[in-house]
This record gives sequence, structure tokens and C-alpha cells, in this order.
Amino acid sequence: MKWLFIFLLVINVAYMGWEIDHQTRINLNNRKEALPVPRGVDRLVLVRELNKTPETKTANNDSPDIETVDTDISEAAKTAADIQTGVSGMTNDVKIEQEIVNLLVSQLPDISTRSISNNLSETQQTCFSYGPFPDDQQTADLIAWFEERRINVQQRLEREQENRLFWVYLAQQESRSSAIKAIEDLKSKGIRDYRLIETGDLRNAISLGLFSTQAAVNRRLNELKDRGYQPVVVPYRDAKMVYWVDIKLSSQTDVMSEMFTGFPARYNSVPVNCTKIAQK
Repeated sequence: MKWLFIFLLVINVAYMGWEIDHQTRINLNNRKEALPVPRGVDRLVLVRELNKTPETKTANNDSPDIETVDTDISEAAKTAADIQTGVSGMTNDVKIEQEIVNLLVSQLPDISTRSISNNLSETQQTCFSYGPFPDDQQTADLIAWFEERRINVQQRLEREQENRLFWVYLAQQESRSSAIKAIEDLKSKGIRDYRLIETGDLRNAISLGLFSTQAAVNRRLNELKDRGYQPVVVPYRDAKMVYWVDIKLSSQTDVMSEMFTGFPARYNSVPVNCTKIAQK
């Protein structure tokens, strides 16, 4: 117990010493001292510190000397003259430079801006193609609609992509009555989808369908052979001419909005590159 008391006493004494030292350092840091004045600097003396009060000076004349004023006026006039001379010199320089520019411009080659404006107008154009149409009656109505709005429009005719098909039919009969009997026989055996050919080189033959795949042809042939028929199969190319309507729009934004909401909206249209549309 004794040693514990001594230990605590030593700690308290050490802590008190640290506090005293800490406070002393704070006081030293906060102490105010006069700043040292370098040598050779005149000392500022207040009026009340003077041994003798200085004499009061009286102003003889508040206006400046006339000779001094005249000198200042002459110097200002000279400066103004120099400025005026400089400005006139700059004006002459500008005139000379303008003459040189005009001479150089007159020697430039004559560059036509017509091609440039045409290229700019082409880049601002938007083109669409409407179709395909099976006849020109529908294209006539569409063309009239665009022409009323002063839109560049034209019609073109092209061959539609050919579809390779297979035609199955029964050979020609001797007469129409024989062909009708053959049709009645097809009905009795459950054969459907047939049609009597009444004109052309295959008159009185019986068409049994067009098929786009070999598998469909094989199914039809097997059906007919199972019922005792010997049909004929020939390749058939389905190609026809169709109509397209091409238009070019420049800045008719009101017409473009009406295209997708008005009369032309009922037809199929696709945007196309204007360079691919033939010019009229």
C-alpha cells in the first residue's frame, strides 16, 4: 500500500511539472515584442514628441505659374499633332493594303459555285420509293398527289425477282368432255385443288398446282400416283413487271409529315439513296 501511494505521488508531481512547463511555453509564444527596426531607417516622430513646434507655411498664390502652363499647353499640342500624323499614316497604310487585296482578288480564277450548291442540295435531299404496284393505276393516283405538292416524282417499271416453281398437271385430254370426265374422276378419288386449262397450247389439260419446294412436289406426286395417275412436272418461273414510284424531298418537312399520315401512308415505302434514283 505504501509503494502504491509513493507511485501515485510521483505521477502527480510529474504531471504538475508538465502542466507548468506547457503553460510557460504558451505564455512565451503569446508574448508581444516590438519588431526590430533595421539600421538606417528614419524614426517616425509624433508632433507631440517634438521639442519645438514647426513654423506654419503660408501660400503666396494658389494658381500655377503662367510659364509652366504655357509649356504644358505647347507640349500637349505637339503630342496631338504627332497622334494626328500617325493616324493619317495608318489610314494611308490601310488604303495601300486594300489596293493590294483588290489586285490579288482580281487575279484569282473564276470559280463557279453552281456545282458546289448542287452538291449541297443533293446532300440535303431525302428520297423514298413506293411499291411494288401490279399496275399503273395506283401509281397514277400517288404521282398526282405528289405533283400537286410540287414534289420531284417519277415512275419506273422493272421486272420482279423470279420465283422458281414446279407445275404439276395432267396431260391434255382429247376433248373438253373428256377433260370434264377426268375431273369428275379426280373428285371421286378425293383429289382436290385442280383447274381445267381452257386456252393456249395446253388446252383441256388439268392443272394440279404450283409448288415452291421439291418436298411439296414429291408429296403431290405420291398422292396422285397412289390413285393411279401419271402427272407431268415441269419447272415454272413466276416473273412479272411491277411499278415503283420514286420521290425526292429537299426541305418540304410539311409534306414529309403528311406522307406518313395522309394518302401515301397506305402504300409501302422505303428510304433509298438519292444517287440510285435515275434522273428525269
